[in-house]
Amino acid sequence: MSVQYDSDRAVSETEAVESGATARASIPKDDAFHILQNARRRATLRYILAHTDRAQFVMRDVTEAVAAWEYDTSVERLDSDQRQRVYIALYQSHLPKLDDHDVVDYDQSRGIIEPTELVGALAPYLDDGLDSESELVVEPPGGDGGSGSGDGGGLARTVSALLSK
Repeated sequence: MSVQYDSDRAVSETEAVESGATARASIPKDDAFHILQNARRRATLRYILAHTDRAQFVMRDVTEAVAAWEYDTSVERLDSDQRQRVYIALYQSHLPKLDDHDVVDYDQSRGIIEPTELVGALAPYLDDGLDSESELVVEPPGGDGGSGSGDGGGLARTVSALLSK
């Protein structure tokens, strides 16, 4: 994570704290897209965003929510194999990756996850809800939903909008 002054001059976290400057967290777009490329990481972030009243999360709760979403069932109906598959992947791979990019503070030995301000920065790139499946849709010119031939301008606008955030 880089911490930056409002003038966008990159400085270290230590320098920002020592100077008392107002800092903002940032993440390179390539890193953000890498984080968001995995459905389990997106589900984890959605779960965290759905519970903004909590300052920290227990890994078991996150695991159960992600597993229930992944297997399209309720937490009560999950079997131990389903929980274990998701737990292992979160424990060994996904949560450490989110921690490495300072999206969460993950205490692996205690199983505690604390979101950072970067979770909010990734929110616009997540689907609504844990169980939604969505696609990027290109509207034909004029936006009438018809089947006219298009020049791909809608796709260009969609990609441009995603990259400009």
